[in-house]
Amino acid sequence: MKINLLCGLLIISTGFIAADGHTAAEKEAEKMLDLMGYEKMMEQTVSQMLDIQIQSAPGLEPFKGVMVEFFNKHMSYEIIKPEMIKIYVETFTASELREINAFYATDVGKKTIQTMPALMEQGAQLGASRVQENIGDLQKMIEAEAERLAGKN
Repeated sequence: MKINLLCGLLIISTGFIAADGHTAAEKEAEKMLDLMGYEKMMEQTVSQMLDIQIQSAPGLEPFKGVMVEFFNKHMSYEIIKPEMIKIYVETFTASELREINAFYATDVGKKTIQTMPALMEQGAQLGASRVQENIGDLQKMIEAEAERLAGKN
């Protein structure tokens, strides 16, 4: 009895496990996903991904509804959420997640969340343009490596 009481007090005092069975870190990770608007972000990402796929392969257009159904079945926010929480809990402590959440609740944090997708896209475009500008150099490097590998055989 004393051991169970001591363990219970230890768990309660550390905040390790909440009354509903979720750890403090899990609660903070879930709060972070909410603050980030992760559900909306996922929906937008899936929609953009489907649009890109259909643009690159127009023959897929008649199957868009099936693909949406597939993603809703296997990659909806409710399906992915527990795994995303686990990823964040494995990476950050409850205290670190509280700090992240405090930042995301500020005006600058909100701006960060809102602008990050556009900034990431701009960064990806920058990277793609750099590759495109220097594609000749890459081709020469690949040819040189192919010759070197051919000489080994």
